[in-house]
Amino acid sequence: MSTLELAELLPQLGELTPGVAGRWIAAALAQAAALHEHDGWLYPIDPARQPGAERLHDAWREWAHGAEALVRQAESLQYVGQEIPGLDQLRDSVGWAQAMTAMPPALIAQRRRQAHEGDVYSVEEVRRELRAGFRRACNSVE
Repeated sequence: MSTLELAELLPQLGELTPGVAGRWIAAALAQAAALHEHDGWLYPIDPARQPGAERLHDAWREWAHGAEALVRQAESLQYVGQEIPGLDQLRDSVGWAQAMTAMPPALIAQRRRQAHEGDVYSVEEVRRELRAGFRRACNSVE
């Protein structure tokens, strides 16, 4: 069962206990660990591996969505003073997955091509732009 399916099922099963929440959290973390085994495929250089990267990216997105719902359900138990083992680790894993899925493989492939073609900014150009933006922001506050 995926974490997404779990997120839809758990509310229908009555009150979640800390022990049960801990087991579901352990299962979600185990699924994340299994997905992490394939992280080397997320942003391939070889275009032929792009479809697999997209599917793995989708799997991570689905996992994050379901795991986030599990975190919310477990947090409700924690607010009433119940300690939930693994909840902090799951929360961190969800944050990592959400940040990673914000950069799809196609975007990384496009940026890799741009860099290879020399369509990049020098460090000095970036510094100059950042300074100018900072000055604009400071002037607008005054």
